[in-house]
Amino acid sequence: MQDQYVTVTGGGGRLGCAVVRVLLEHGLRVRVLEPGRERPASLAGLDVELIHGSVLDPAAVARAVEGSGVVYHLAAKIELDRDLDGSVHAVNVDGTRQVAQACLERDLRLVHCSSHHALDLRPLSAPLDESRALALDHKCVYHRSKAQAEQLVQTLVREHALDAVIVNPGTLVGPLDFEPSLFGQGMLDLYHGRLPALLNLATDCADVRDVARAIVRAAQHGRCGERYLLSGQPLRMREIAALWARITGCRTPGLYLPRWCGWLIVPFTVAAARIARRKPLFTPNMLRASVANVSVNCDKARRELDYQPRPLESSLRDAFAFYQEQGWA
Repeated sequence: MQDQYVTVTGGGGRLGCAVVRVLLEHGLRVRVLEPGRERPASLAGLDVELIHGSVLDPAAVARAVEGSGVVYHLAAKIELDRDLDGSVHAVNVDGTRQVAQACLERDLRLVHCSSHHALDLRPLSAPLDESRALALDHKCVYHRSKAQAEQLVQTLVREHALDAVIVNPGTLVGPLDFEPSLFGQGMLDLYHGRLPALLNLATDCADVRDVARAIVRAAQHGRCGERYLLSGQPLRMREIAALWARITGCRTPGLYLPRWCGWLIVPFTVAAARIARRKPLFTPNMLRASVANVSVNCDKARRELDYQPRPLESSLRDAFAFYQEQGWA
């Protein structure tokens, strides 16, 4: 494998740039498929071969995977508002089809990055694990598209012997957040005192570095057709904000509203944002995404991929240091 390339689609993204760094640490030759003509800031200074193109372009995908031994498919479009142009479904489902088909034709191992959002979380009173059904009918197009993409990969494994393993990360925290992410921007807004009140929503978080290491291990140790949940224990925003305040010295919000308040407020926040031609502070899909099970069971990933999630406080400390380096905090 050392004399071959490994390919990462979406290698400049939140998780992709962390996976690229782990691969380089292992001495591997890395090729990245990224849209746009410029090198992403997340890959600045890294010794990787860049292929500029979309996962929707069969020719670009072919160039990216040619001569590779393993393909890590991380390219995705995350959108918790509307999918007005159909690009969320196109990138997440049709893009996965292009990449999986290219791997199938060349007999390559595929590590497909799905999401905890691809799984049906109900009932929330039961632990989340790999046995959950896919959320194929979820109202949020992002959740639905990730479920459909995972189903597509499973079908190719079952019916056409595609050599693929699936990983399902939780909400990513920690450094290397170059965009920053939706979660990261929320932490920065909290730090700068822009959020006097918060909805006391819940999510299960995982450090991007721990997830990246487990994804790289999945290429060698993951069983074909299996799903591995890579997340952590769920926390409410009140708990996360308290940790963040302890680390950064910022003030915690004076008011935490229950989730049902969000459903009362969201029509007004969305309408105001549409009038102002900007993104809404939160949307119905954000509210739908902000539920979590009572616990998350990652024992399978611990056993087979040596997944070792670190404490959230450690991740938040390193995230804050990263944001300071970027001049954002």
